[in-house]
Amino acid sequence: MTMATQGIQNSSTPAGQILEYLLRNTTAGIKDLEDMLGVTATAVRQQLASLSAEGLVIMTRERQGVGRPRNVYKLTERSQSLFACYSDELALDLIHELLETEGTAKLRYLLSRVGDKLAMQYSRQIKGVALGDRILELSVLLDRRGIRADIEDANGVMILHEYNCPYHDLSSVHRDVCEMERDTFSQVLGADVTLGNCIHDGHNSCQFVVNAIPAAGGNRHATSFQPAT
Repeated sequence: MTMATQGIQNSSTPAGQILEYLLRNTTAGIKDLEDMLGVTATAVRQQLASLSAEGLVIMTRERQGVGRPRNVYKLTERSQSLFACYSDELALDLIHELLETEGTAKLRYLLSRVGDKLAMQYSRQIKGVALGDRILELSVLLDRRGIRADIEDANGVMILHEYNCPYHDLSSVHRDVCEMERDTFSQVLGADVTLGNCIHDGHNSCQFVVNAIPAAGGNRHATSFQPAT
């Protein structure tokens, strides 16, 4: 196991903390990482040099307002793939074979069945009734499965952010996989969920916008965003 894989699996290491920070913040300069780790610039550069050598981070130039652009670091496509949780070459080959032999309609049908089963698995572990509680519990379940997620309250609209795609290789080729995940969350939460920003479009997270409207055919749980007391 390389330091790269160890760093991602253990976010308590300096390398893991840097990768996690870049996953959530897209880019970071040396000073940002100094402050985050509480170490010297030299120590940060040593970590970045190792991560760069393994093809996990690259340096680029970023302009912020007037003045000279600064050097910042960001994740590579390879590191995004390492954060993926379920996708592998076999699954991708199976989808390609299915498309060739059965067509798009059959693929979407099977993805829908998979999404339904995932929704049942999540729902059995979620005890909350209020929508706000269910979103919080879902984010915890995602984290247990290695999916870095958090929740944003945008003026009363709840947004679930996923910073690493659990189906990175699959969804980069077949966006129907993204719709499967959206439908899964909609069923689990019993609310209408829309997919906003997507990692594959260059954003730092996939944003699932949760609307306090019961999903058609979904669970009819309370739609208040306030946690139950």
